[in-house]
Amino acid sequence: MALKFTDVFDAALARLGPPAVFTTTADGELRLHTDRSRDAWKRLSGDGKLPLEDCHCLFRDQATGWVQYVLLTSPVLCTAHPRADIWRYDSQDAALAALASLGPARVWRGADRPA
Repeated sequence: MALKFTDVFDAALARLGPPAVFTTTADGELRLHTDRSRDAWKRLSGDGKLPLEDCHCLFRDQATGWVQYVLLTSPVLCTAHPRADIWRYDSQDAALAALASLGPARVWRGADRPA
């Protein structure tokens, strides 16, 4: 089951750009995460013309091992992060299944990404 967006604003941003970071709310809906989007853009070099493409990822905080689903709307945004490991999946369903396999604590200390 696909995650829904918080509202039409977030859905339009994901579809039309600019590329950004979307995280889940406490209600399990996708919402633009402005601080993380701005942080991702600051790490980029180039002219800022990024391709739009949904990237279904799990981010693991390197300090705690905590894992969360993140929708990035450009592959350029999911190449590297200074404080997180990023694992990209072929679909939202695959990413969410891998996240669910971690159990309710959502912590992963393994070297490889969750299957």
